[in-house]
Amino acid sequence: MARFWPLVLMLILVLPGLPADVRGEVVRFGLREAAPMVLMQPDGRLSGLEYDIVQAAMQAAGMELLPYLGSNARLAMAADGKAVEAFAPVVGPPPEGVTLTDSYLTYHNVAMSLRERRIKLERVSDLGRYRVLAFQRATQTLGPEFAAAVAGCPFYREEPKQALQAAGLLYQRYDVLIADSRILRHHLGPTPVTEHRLFAPSPYSAGFRDPAQAARFNEGLQRIRADGTYAAILARYPTLSDDPTIN
Repeated sequence: MARFWPLVLMLILVLPGLPADVRGEVVRFGLREAAPMVLMQPDGRLSGLEYDIVQAAMQAAGMELLPYLGSNARLAMAADGKAVEAFAPVVGPPPEGVTLTDSYLTYHNVAMSLRERRIKLERVSDLGRYRVLAFQRATQTLGPEFAAAVAGCPFYREEPKQALQAAGLLYQRYDVLIADSRILRHHLGPTPVTEHRLFAPSPYSAGFRDPAQAARFNEGLQRIRADGTYAAILARYPTLSDDPTIN
């Protein structure tokens, strides 16, 4: 909650000077801080690929995003308890009473290992031989084959903070990381890694407690896709790597 109040105060200072028709309907919106998708700048502003897309869609729909930061599990709990009116991404089954939107962004979840380890992963079941650290709610997102594979791992854990995931690999406490390629490469930097593309792309949606707001978000998303805003946002951020060390 302490991280939420600076954002609230910033909006209180900014919003009163704007006409109501410009400001739009304010929606308490939960987001997960995971660079480069969502990150907080030193001045308290948010930026990132996911944040920019969601904010643009909201604005195009005449809604104002009031951010609330939390982990995947915390956001689902906040939506279930009505602490937020919407959240993104919806990872795993949505809470009861939440309406999913159209997909606003596709994640490319991969397995990633240190190149020097020469780990070979040809299929999901191969993960059972290794110590695996995955993103929070991965077993609910990546399907029963993944859940069965990691059930046999020497050690398996889910970590909500991707920076700590990266540290787990760099210090060799874990053999394999599971998360979106862009997020992992952002935190691992120049470290030589091997990317194992074992999973199908994961199109993620936002979730709204109000079905009418979900429909408006979809309309806003359609507008920014049509007018080039969506493509311009994607162009500002790195795409998937074409690094030859992909297994």
